[in-house]
Amino acid sequence: MKSRVNYIDNLRTVTVSLLIIYHLAISYNSWGEANYIFFQSVNPIASIVVFISPWFMPLMFLFAGISASFSIKKRGCSDFIKERFKRLGIPLLFGITVINPILSFIADKSHNGYDGNYFEHYSVYFTRITDLTGYDGGFTLGHFWFIAVLIIISCISCGVIRVIDYLSKNNRNVKLVINCMNIILAIASFDISFLGKRIPTYLCVYLLGYYLFSKQDFIEKLVSIQWLFIAGFVISSTMNAILFVYIGDYELLNNICNYISFATGIPALICFGKTYLDYSNTISSYCSKLSYVFYIVHFPIVVLCQYFISLTGVGCIYNFVLSLAISTIVTCSACYIIDKNTIISILFGLKK
Repeated sequence: MKSRVNYIDNLRTVTVSLLIIYHLAISYNSWGEANYIFFQSVNPIASIVVFISPWFMPLMFLFAGISASFSIKKRGCSDFIKERFKRLGIPLLFGITVINPILSFIADKSHNGYDGNYFEHYSVYFTRITDLTGYDGGFTLGHFWFIAVLIIISCISCGVIRVIDYLSKNNRNVKLVINCMNIILAIASFDISFLGKRIPTYLCVYLLGYYLFSKQDFIEKLVSIQWLFIAGFVISSTMNAILFVYIGDYELLNNICNYISFATGIPALICFGKTYLDYSNTISSYCSKLSYVFYIVHFPIVVLCQYFISLTGVGCIYNFVLSLAISTIVTCSACYIIDKNTIISILFGLKK
């Protein structure tokens, strides 16, 4: 059974790579969203966040659902869950205890003027528990919220998948009805969140990845009308950024653009991947292998770069450009080093 889909692996690599730009850009937002470090708002940079945010994380959960479809069919739900806890649980614990204290430390220095050293702040991190963002210098899940939610959704979805598969044994229309319901629920629950995250939408998208987007005949049908999705995606995402960042007085229209950007962005990008990224070579395979390591290490590197470059007194634009260049180089180098060390690689979920 085929266990890899080249264009999905390559599209995941591209999507994860956007994280550096996204997490750099959010520090320049003009709507007051908190972050570990914050600079004067720069609208063109802030627009990047608004353009990406409706579809970015749902796409990550879609990838996870597609991967799960191959894994579960190959090894079954029980072994799949064991593998999830091993591959995701270890990086989650390592991230919360070793990586996230760096983010919290920088946030405390940047926002509160904390004058102690990193090791002194370590005790603050574990005792200051407020909203779990860490923006106040306290305990945080940071970007590891994705891994924590993915573990939860992986467990829940296995139960849901077993029920759906049982119900559809004698009636194939059950899966069709379920897929239609998932599409409707994914869009309808887009603004429903738990702890600030769109978990209902992520669960629906994960299941759509499992049942629909893992089927190549379905993808071929999408590709046949891809320009419809691409046009809707580009227009709605652009309008969303302009309305939210530059105008700000059309909340209803802004929300509509947000929904359309999400609903069209996922199929548009999947079609783009199928059309232009369906290949495999040594570089693409290596990048795909390290995509989740990239996800884990990029954020503290981004925040550290922004913080130390800001101490030089350079302007916002120079900080963004320099941070982008240095963060990219350091993150890629860190991924390479981690991959070469057998013990360290286990902490980042790499298979050896």
